[in-house]
Amino acid sequence: MSRVLLKGVRKSFGDFVALHQLDLEIQEGEFLTLLGPSGCGKTTTLRLIAGFIEPMEGKILLGDEDVTQVAPQHREIGMVFQDYALFPHMTIAENIGFGLKERRYPKQDINDRVEELLDLIRLPEVHDRYPAEVSGGQQQRIAVARAVAYPPKVLLMDEPLGALDLKLRETMQIELRRIQQELAITTVYVTHDQTEAMNMSDRIVVMNSGRIEQMGGAEDIYNEPRTRFVADFVGQINLFDANSYEPETGMIKLDGLDQTVHVPVNLAGGGESLSLGVRPEDIGLANSVESSSGMNHLAGVVSGRTFAGNLTRLFVDVGLQKPVILEAKSQSVKSNVGDKVTLTWPVELSKLLSD
Repeated sequence: MSRVLLKGVRKSFGDFVALHQLDLEIQEGEFLTLLGPSGCGKTTTLRLIAGFIEPMEGKILLGDEDVTQVAPQHREIGMVFQDYALFPHMTIAENIGFGLKERRYPKQDINDRVEELLDLIRLPEVHDRYPAEVSGGQQQRIAVARAVAYPPKVLLMDEPLGALDLKLRETMQIELRRIQQELAITTVYVTHDQTEAMNMSDRIVVMNSGRIEQMGGAEDIYNEPRTRFVADFVGQINLFDANSYEPETGMIKLDGLDQTVHVPVNLAGGGESLSLGVRPEDIGLANSVESSSGMNHLAGVVSGRTFAGNLTRLFVDVGLQKPVILEAKSQSVKSNVGDKVTLTWPVELSKLLSD
């Protein structure tokens, strides 16, 4: 079995607590991404699973085996690093077959496995080249092939696309996901790139300050964030400080504005303070505040406009420190800087968030 289980795992470095009693289960064959800003604990979690560091408390299980005290080389873990770490003096074939050679596999078996993996990563022609003679994207795929040559129980990847340009990174997201699905291998992936996480993952674990803020599928994380941190980190969102929430009516008052808006009724509103969140793509423009029942409205003045091909963003000053951002198809946005507008969005798309 290749299920991974972390039970009450805690890790500190001096006075800094990197992980606070982490509980996490990774299912067999799952592609799970640890997502969060620098210092949130995601790489520490990956290194604990790999065995590079040991927890101060808790257990790490691989299948039914407790591997907390097991050395990295005995865990049957595959690892892909950010810099790929290919051996520059070896050919691509020698790099991929290195682990098998170390385990004294027969030469023909090594050659067969190397050819199989070169076909899998769609690079059969680079067999005799050296790492310096292939591109960054090709090196990345070769590093994956090397990591899975001796089939590991779990594949770990630590921001392997960070050094690639945007276009290549998008292509490699598709390729990595394809390889993982074809191998049906349990994969734990670390990134701070929200788009990367949403494009590739079965489940996303959003981490903050050594704790799990929220976990779930990409749509759940994006559409139903539970905290202000998750809403702000995953995607663009307009956040308003709020108070005086009435669960029975859904009415809530925005700080700094003499105006109330509505959220869906009877939402849980935990935490010491509340925020209202609205995604830019959920906001439209209304002709008047009287139009459309079941909608929220805010009046303002367009203070900025940016064009990004198929999308245009309007920045609207509603009387707060930060403008409200509206995002829509370019052909539908007619307003310009200085225009008075009324922002509108459906009540059901208002997100009530706690700190």
